[in-house]
Amino acid sequence: MMQRDFYNLIFFTGIAAIICAWLTIAISIHFNPWFRINVNALSDLGGGNFISNGHPAPTYPFIYNGGLMVTALLVFSFSVLSISHVNSKVEIMGLSFFIISALFLALIGIYHEGTYPHAFVSIWFFILSSISFVTIGIGMYLVGDKKFGITIILIILASWIVYSSVRWGSVAEGEVFGISVIDIVVSIYLANLAIVRAKKVRLKT
Repeated sequence: MMQRDFYNLIFFTGIAAIICAWLTIAISIHFNPWFRINVNALSDLGGGNFISNGHPAPTYPFIYNGGLMVTALLVFSFSVLSISHVNSKVEIMGLSFFIISALFLALIGIYHEGTYPHAFVSIWFFILSSISFVTIGIGMYLVGDKKFGITIILIILASWIVYSSVRWGSVAEGEVFGISVIDIVVSIYLANLAIVRAKKVRLKT
């Protein structure tokens, strides 16, 4: 019973992080009708103004910045809980990188647009997330989850090729693409976890 609840917590935090991120973006856009996905950066919803950044000061920027911090907490919880159930040292290393990614996600909300470190923490959130899931994919491959591991690795590598090749109309378009890729690989990881869980249940019965 306790193990089942443990797995449920991993699924809950992983899915909740995905939902929280998109809800944060959607609600922030709702209160800022000037925002255009093909013109702005998502971080325009959390700070800045006409003089410094060329867009209106956002209404209720705390929604975006606070939402990122809540999402970061969920990502952190997901990573810590996942580490507790895996045996692969490589996979644990990848999940540890994802914990650091969560820290950088929170820092995007703390050092919102208009502050000096904002660009640095924003870029490194995506870089660290990619490194973490390539490492996780390698770890999964090494313990026998070859199809899922290779799929995650290929998606991350392909996403960077696509990101570098496409002429994005705005920063936000590239960011939405990056977030979607992270959501996909997290979902694949959770799907593999569900299979592992089902196998353990069958072995016990």
